[in-house]
Amino acid sequence: MVWLGGLITLVSIVLWVYAFFDALTTPAQEARNLPKVLWLVVIALFMPVGSILWLFLGRPRRPAAVQSDTPSPAQAVSVDDLDPSDFAKPSDSPHPLGPDDDPEFLRRLGRRIDPDE
Repeated sequence: MVWLGGLITLVSIVLWVYAFFDALTTPAQEARNLPKVLWLVVIALFMPVGSILWLFLGRPRRPAAVQSDTPSPAQAVSVDDLDPSDFAKPSDSPHPLGPDDDPEFLRRLGRRIDPDE
């Protein structure tokens, strides 16, 4: 039974630390129902209850995902849709993607490695 008391104490400390730092890092205008400073006082003074109240009543609500017809970039391309030949196509960018794609960089690198050539 001692381990159960220790577990409850550990969980309440972790919850308190999480709620306190979450309230501390939340912008003041996003805190609900009470000013941010008052939430910090409630969390600090009323250890288990203040943390739970913050999580349910004070935390800012996350905006719901907006449904649209166009898929997000993460949904648009999956690993199954990738084609290796797509990577060999030249890009539309006027600048090279990396130094190994830039012929001038490769010439200068060759001159630095072997100046006699």
